[in-house]
Amino acid sequence: MNALSVENLCVKADNRHLIENITFSVEEGRIIAIIGPNGAGKTTLIRAILGLIPYSPGSVLLFGHPMKHANSHGKVGYVPQKLEFDRTFPLTVSELLGFTVPPIYSFPFIRKKGEKKHISELLESVGVHELADRSIGSLSGGELQRAMIAKAIVNDPKILILDEPASGVDIEGQERFYDLIKRLNKEKGLTVILISHDLNVVYRFADSVLCMNRRLICTGRPAETLTDEVIKTVYGEMMGAYIHSCHEHD
Repeated sequence: MNALSVENLCVKADNRHLIENITFSVEEGRIIAIIGPNGAGKTTLIRAILGLIPYSPGSVLLFGHPMKHANSHGKVGYVPQKLEFDRTFPLTVSELLGFTVPPIYSFPFIRKKGEKKHISELLESVGVHELADRSIGSLSGGELQRAMIAKAIVNDPKILILDEPASGVDIEGQERFYDLIKRLNKEKGLTVILISHDLNVVYRFADSVLCMNRRLICTGRPAETLTDEVIKTVYGEMMGAYIHSCHEHD
C-alpha cells in the first residue's frame, strides 16, 4: 500500500513555477530520499505536501485519503531544516514533548495525565533520556535534532518527514542520527521521507531516491538510479566526477 501518493503537484509564486508536475508515490514502511541542487524546490515540495503552502493543480493522498482530510492529523511527523526559537525560553526537553496542538485548536495543551511514561520511553528510544530536564536552549545540534525526532513521533505517526535533518551536526553525530532513523523505520514501521545533500547517506539508508530540479528528473533505487549521467544532470559535471571518484575508492 502507498503511504503517500503525489500527482501532478505544482506550486507557483509570482507567475513562476517553483515546482511543476511532480508525481511520485512512497510505499508504506520505506525510506525515500529527495535530492536536488539548491533552489530545486525540495523544501517547497515538502511544505506543499504538508499543506503549509498552497498548490494548484495537483493532489496529495495519505494512505489513499486527501492529506487535508481530518483523519490525516497525527499521521505525519515533521522535522524542519531549521528550528527558530528563543534559546532563553525556560522549556525543558520533556516539557517540549508534553505540548501538542490538536487539529481544531490554535493553542497548545498538556498531554493527558499518565503519558509521562510515554514521553520518557520516547526520549529513551532516541537516546536522549538523560536530557529530559535540560533546557532546549542548552542542547547541542545533535541533541536538539534527537529531541525534535522524539517530538515528531510523540503521536505515533505513520510517516516521518525530515528536511535536511542532519545539517549542522558533526559527522559522528550524523552517523548516529541516521542509524536512529533506520532503527525507527524498522522497529516502528515508519515510512520516512527525507531531504539530503549527502549522496552517501542516500546510498546507505534510502530504499529509493527522487531526483528533482523543479521537475521530477527520475526516481528509483539509489544504486540503479544514481548513474553518472543522472548525477551530472542533477548537480553538474563537477559533482558527477566527484561522486564517480568517491565510489572508485569504496
